[in-house]
Amino acid sequence: MSADPGEDDATRRTKAHLISTTLPSAARVADYLYGGQTNFESDRRAARALAAVAPVVADIAPAIRAFQRRVLRFLVTEAGIRQFVDIGTGLPLVGSTHEVAQSLVPECRIVYVDNDPMVLIHARALMKSAPGGSVGYVDADVRDSA
Repeated sequence: MSADPGEDDATRRTKAHLISTTLPSAARVADYLYGGQTNFESDRRAARALAAVAPVVADIAPAIRAFQRRVLRFLVTEAGIRQFVDIGTGLPLVGSTHEVAQSLVPECRIVYVDNDPMVLIHARALMKSAPGGSVGYVDADVRDSA
């Protein structure tokens, strides 16, 4: 499955220029909270400020990952689901939807949806499908109902 069908290289380059390292990004703040390496000082500052007013934030990221793994394991092994749409993907981390699902059944098909240009750049570069399965990426915003 190709990423962003019909999107040309000029459009991709334009979107890449929208990435700001001085303003925090929700995806990069989450990446920092998950222990990832794809974040900047502005993101780390925002995450620390959030944790200062809501210390439970530090416990949320690992709980979400554990829940996601349990749900995927159930859906793939017990319910027989083989196709997934991951909306608001965030930056790729170990244990992403396709990694978990395809580790159980390599033929699983996953489509990631996000509107953050940095997320899409990383998704194209890092997310590879298991043989027999499929991984795709869509540049879209869930808030855009048109």
